[in-house]
Amino acid sequence: MTSPKTNRVSQFLFHPFVRVAGAASLALGLAAILLAGLIGAGQGLHFDGVLDAHVGLKLPVWFSVAEGLLDWFSLAVVLYIVGRIISRTAFRAVDLLGTQAMARWPTVIVSLVCLLPGFHRFSDQLLKSVQKMAADPTRLALPPLGMDGAVFGLVTLTMLVCTVWMVALMWKSFSHCCNVRGGKAVAGFVVGLLIAEVLSKIGLGQLLKLL
Repeated sequence: MTSPKTNRVSQFLFHPFVRVAGAASLALGLAAILLAGLIGAGQGLHFDGVLDAHVGLKLPVWFSVAEGLLDWFSLAVVLYIVGRIISRTAFRAVDLLGTQAMARWPTVIVSLVCLLPGFHRFSDQLLKSVQKMAADPTRLALPPLGMDGAVFGLVTLTMLVCTVWMVALMWKSFSHCCNVRGGKAVAGFVVGLLIAEVLSKIGLGQLLKLL
């Protein structure tokens, strides 16, 4: 039998929207997006898509923050439209906007774990090796694993777990705020997620033109 403490922990991790929604969730979510963007900017970490996180060039801080805001807004707006189409009950836009922002808080963990020593060193070495192999496929020159490789593996695993966790939170937000369940809701969420991913990439392309 599941203990009340376990239920509280599970609710906090996977369904905090039962207790926090509306303006409160919006404030917390935007703070998390801002924090993840600020931490990521200093290390060239980009949340360049609704579900994406990549290490690349160090760009202005405003750009890193804008990426997170674009990702959030793209999905929130698309899911709001999907919710209006399939939901039989009324729901508030601020609740969906707020909880979708809050659902992105695992990106803070991603930005922090990428600060671990060795991650960026191994990423740089791996990129150089891939470039060499692209230029000459006969040159197989993968960097030695060592401690940096172990850190890289740990960070990559953490990023995957956080992505799955974030999607679970996004689904809970959509299902709870729009009061939808079942196959139609799942299908609508998946389609909405894919559309939002495309829209966020298009928006990112427009942001790049401002640099």
